[in-house]
Amino acid sequence: MSIALPFESQAHQEYVLGLKLHWTRRLFPALYQEYQRLVAERGSTPASADEVEAMMRRSTLYQYFGWLERHLQQLKYVHPRGILPALKEQEALLDAALEALPEPRLGSLRLDPSLALPEYYTDVDYHQHPGGVWSDNLDAFAYEYGAQTTTPTLGDRHADLHYRFAMAAAQRLAPGAKILDLGCGFGKSTLPFAVLFPEAEVSGVDLSAPCLKLAHLRAEQEGVKVAFSQQNAEHTDFADASFDLVTSTMLLHEVPPPAVRAIFREAYRLLRPGGWFISLDFYDPPGGVFGQFIHYGHSVRNNEPFMRPLCEMDLRQELREAGFATVRIEAFEEKPGALGSDPAGMPPEWRFPWALIGGQKTGKE
Repeated sequence: MSIALPFESQAHQEYVLGLKLHWTRRLFPALYQEYQRLVAERGSTPASADEVEAMMRRSTLYQYFGWLERHLQQLKYVHPRGILPALKEQEALLDAALEALPEPRLGSLRLDPSLALPEYYTDVDYHQHPGGVWSDNLDAFAYEYGAQTTTPTLGDRHADLHYRFAMAAAQRLAPGAKILDLGCGFGKSTLPFAVLFPEAEVSGVDLSAPCLKLAHLRAEQEGVKVAFSQQNAEHTDFADASFDLVTSTMLLHEVPPPAVRAIFREAYRLLRPGGWFISLDFYDPPGGVFGQFIHYGHSVRNNEPFMRPLCEMDLRQELREAGFATVRIEAFEEKPGALGSDPAGMPPEWRFPWALIGGQKTGKE
């Protein structure tokens, strides 16, 4: 089944998307010009993102930029015509769709009601999603629908982000390879591997039972075989050296540094010699201290408390300490031409600092 919001709610979401594109394409470059003007008045460039924040506080444009960023998510989710109220009207139908899942025809679904969810996961409404994405079945559908406007500059090609990542991550895989997607959510990051590499054995793990149910449903609808299970990515129950490729997409910035280190160690344990761990996440914002200021401000305004700590970690060293001898961290184009001619420079419109982060397990282990 697909999600269909009432006409009024669809129109409201289009309005929210229009506002977000205005924020992305008009307010962001205008704010950068404001920053440059204030730097010229000051006579020196701030040395850190925190210094930029202190300087920009007196800017009315910055106050509006931050206010709109914060409230766009609230308009998106909890406004009377937002996603959650609209889905609430269909709660019985959506509940039935996930609770009466078809018998696995291709893949499988393994849930663990006794799994203890980490406090960092349950105590924060990530993305300003009320109650998180694990509380009830509606959360999964809301998360899926809301993802359509998470990166508005991708437009209709939003799904291609995950296919582009899958192609980049799995380009060296042999037929029949085993792939594990950590923090798979509702399967948006997992299904491209199963679609593009039908001979591979694809698995996905996540903490959210509702998201896993929806992921399983979407895989069956897509006609691809995926084994989903409810597990903590920090310590799974798979055997040592079980996979040729371990991936994650937008997972690392949503866990605290100790969990990042645990995920690195777990990925290393799960890989066969020669296998790769590759994560698509946000790291090393372009544009110097202004780029950091924008990214760190987003982490506060969008309830992403571990986004800044991730950027402040030395991930190359952390990967080496986890056992990876070969480490890879590089900027990633979420759409053709996204990086432009100067990947380290200020982008012409707001974008996440997408990066491929990972390493290869080497040796005879």
